[in-house]
Amino acid sequence: MDRDLKSDETLDTLGNGRLVFWQPREGYRFSIDSLLLWGFLRPGPKDHWVDLGTGCGIVAIALAKVNGVKKVTGLEIQPDLLAFARRNARLNGVASQVTFLEADIRDVPFLKSLPPVEGVCANPPYFVAGSGRINPDHQKAVARHELRGTIADFIKGGNLLLKRGGRFAAILPVQRFQEACQIFSDTDLFLSRLRPVHPYAEQPATFILVEALKGKKSPITALEPSLTMYQSPKEYTPEIEALMALQPLKRF
Repeated sequence: MDRDLKSDETLDTLGNGRLVFWQPREGYRFSIDSLLLWGFLRPGPKDHWVDLGTGCGIVAIALAKVNGVKKVTGLEIQPDLLAFARRNARLNGVASQVTFLEADIRDVPFLKSLPPVEGVCANPPYFVAGSGRINPDHQKAVARHELRGTIADFIKGGNLLLKRGGRFAAILPVQRFQEACQIFSDTDLFLSRLRPVHPYAEQPATFILVEALKGKKSPITALEPSLTMYQSPKEYTPEIEALMALQPLKRF
């Protein structure tokens, strides 16, 4: 059964049990970054969204179960994480809406073979290969360092998958935003929304949520108010508490 607990797994919940999901106990586990990305998205119920590097499937499953998105596809290069994602879709009753595929986002012919979609989201690895300490856990290393896909690969892959007018959204470290802007300029993606994320109100932003539209050469339509994560150590702000309860971020 999907609820049978194994010693190397945990069964976790979000939104007072609205989402239930398996994760590896020691391998790569979802972080608040995934929820920040999900809360920033603007999906329509009739859309088809693709989640690049889906991991255990948290964002893809939330799009289907919470937002009611008609069809979601999650792409993941690591087979062990893919197995968790598929189990999680069944566990949350969205297996008919969500499909998970083993895929390399650098595989251009494969991406071109997929039908164009209305939305693509990504929480790409933040660190350049060779920089800093590589985690000895392989799952974590691939998720955090650009070992099997760079930020450029995620952006260019999203561009290939989108219909004209479709949305690409990602969460990025602030220090790589300028690099991402250059990559956007080499595609048909044009920035439309930005929202900085600060750990505390008095501290500089560490992440930035970005949205770009495919084929729409318009200026940025919204530089949204900053999002602050903590009001004191280990105490989330009300907006983040609402996000943990699976309420999408406020629209501006």
